Amino acid sequence: SGSSSSSTVMAAVWKELRHLRHRDMLRSSLLRAFERDQLECRVIQSPEFRPLLSRWAELLLSSGKHGGSADPHDVPTEVEQHATRTGSPEVRWLVRRLQSRQTLRRGPPHFPSTLLQRGPQYPFEPWDLNYLRAQTGSIRGTELNRKIELPEAPDPPAPKDTKPRDIWAEGCMDDDDFLDYTKPPRS
Repeated sequence: SGSSSSSTVMAAVWKELRHLRHRDMLRSSLLRAFERDQLECRVIQSPEFRPLLSRWAELLLSSGKHGGSADPHDVPTEVEQHATRTGSPEVRWLVRRLQSRQTLRRGPPHFPSTLLQRGPQYPFEPWDLNYLRAQTGSIRGTELNRKIELPEAPDPPAPKDTKPRDIWAEGCMDDDDFLDYTKPPRS
C-alpha cells in the first residue's frame, strides 16, 4: 500500500512537471510572436495571464500537442471565454491581439542622424579647444563636422529551425553525439 501511494504521488508530480514544462514552452512561443519590449510580452508574463496559460497548456496536452509547437494566434475557445470572465482588461486585450494575427513589429531601430556627424564634441580636450580657436575663431565647431557614411550591414543568416528544441524529449547533444564509432578515428 505504501509503495502504490508513493508511485501515485510520483505519477502526479511527473504529470505536474510535464504540464509546467509545456506551459513554459507555450509562454516562450507566445513571447516570440511579439517584440521583447512590447506590452504584450509584459501581459503574457503577468500573474493575471498565468491561469489562462495553464488551461491552454492543459488543452494542448489533452489533444496530444506540444506547448512549443502551438500556434500563438490560435487561441482555444475555452481560453477565450476564460479571458472574457477575467477582471483584467489587459488580459482580454491580449487575447484579442493574439486572435487578430497582427504582430505590429517595428523593425530595426532608426539610427539617429546626429551620430552620423564626425567633429569636435563637448567637453573638448585641450588640444581640441586650441584647434577650434585657431581654425574657426570660436569654440562652436559645427563648421568642422563631416558626414559619416555607414557601411551596409549584411543581412543576418536565416535561422535553420524556427521552432525551439524540446531538450527534455530530445536530450542534450554535443559534438560526440554525431561521431561514427564504427569507423576508426582520423589521425
